[in-house]
Amino acid sequence: MFRLDERHLAKAREIAARNRIKPKCNICYDRGYIGVNQNNTLILCLKCVDTAAAFEEWKRYIVDFPELREYYAEYLAEKEELEGEHSV
Repeated sequence: MFRLDERHLAKAREIAARNRIKPKCNICYDRGYIGVNQNNTLILCLKCVDTAAAFEEWKRYIVDFPELREYYAEYLAEKEELEGEHSV
C-alpha cells in the first residue's frame, strides 16, 4: 500500500496553505486541509482552497520524484491529454 512520505506531506500542506482563497475558515480552521487519509495524503478544504490551482501546483511538484510519478500517473496522464488537445 502506498503511503506518502512526511517530506512530501509537508510540501502538500504548503501548497494547500498557499492556495487558500478565504482568510478565515471554520471547516479547516485556516489550515487549507481537513485532515489526512489512510495513505497519508491531504484532504483539501473545498470551502477555502482553490483546488484546481492546488492540484496544478502538486502536479508540477510530483514530476521531480519517480515514486510519486508512478503513484500519481493518472493525474499526469490527464494533464498530458489536456495539453495535447489544446496544442496547435
